[in-house]
Amino acid sequence: MDINLTHYLSTMAYNSAYIGLFIAIIALAKLSYNLATPYNTTSQLTDNANSALGLSIGGYLGAITIIYGFVLAGPSKGLVSDLMNVSLYSVLGMVLLTCSRILNDKLLLRLFCNQEQLINQQNEAVGLVQAANYMAAALIIGGALTGEGTWLSAIVFYFLGQLMLIIFAKGYDHLTAFNLHEQLEKGNKAVALSFSGTMLALAIILCHALIGGFHSWQQSLSLFFIDALFGFLILPIVRYLVDKIIFSKISLDQAMHDKNTAVAVIESSIAICVAVIITIAI
Repeated sequence: MDINLTHYLSTMAYNSAYIGLFIAIIALAKLSYNLATPYNTTSQLTDNANSALGLSIGGYLGAITIIYGFVLAGPSKGLVSDLMNVSLYSVLGMVLLTCSRILNDKLLLRLFCNQEQLINQQNEAVGLVQAANYMAAALIIGGALTGEGTWLSAIVFYFLGQLMLIIFAKGYDHLTAFNLHEQLEKGNKAVALSFSGTMLALAIILCHALIGGFHSWQQSLSLFFIDALFGFLILPIVRYLVDKIIFSKISLDQAMHDKNTAVAVIESSIAICVAVIITIAI
């Protein structure tokens, strides 16, 4: 196979600029996370070995990576323009993800203080849910920024996505035999895995509605709410089928209550896999 060495080296140099920017963005994201919290994240991670906070920060950095990837995969307008757009949208992502932490504390998991659970209790279950919420928000932001998405569309669909996640959390709580907030406060990682996987599955479906060219608000909003309704309907059905077919000899709710993380991993994985197949098939 013939290789144009000059072209290959120039392409590597071109792509190195994006890699260098990504490293800078990740460093800035870690700094912004630290500045937006009243505690010292470095001390918590190194001195206290706080794995709950580690999960939360890992989800936050993963979310920044998702947004970065979505913007980078969009139409190119030249190296300098692309680097500027990716930088600006990544900063926007950091701001919106900080909002996610507040909404997560005040609305999604409102019955206890998230900071108390992460820092004083080092509750890994809460850290896991917070990480999943960051990545779910990033999928929605990234989807809104693809094609001809704008700052306004990203912000609008971000808040609509957060609203859908909050509504879904309430529905999830009613459909299960256990109390979501109570189990998370007790550090039940099986419940955290189950809820996080289902929340990410819904975000993948919502992201599917936003990917592509932005033609009009009416069309984008219609697709978004149609896919949201579809997700609200299909994901509980998937959970029911997992309960009755995959784990027919046990109760899925009882397994979650008994902190069976093995069953929770399978359940959440199936939910995510179904969401991915939906995005490919529709």
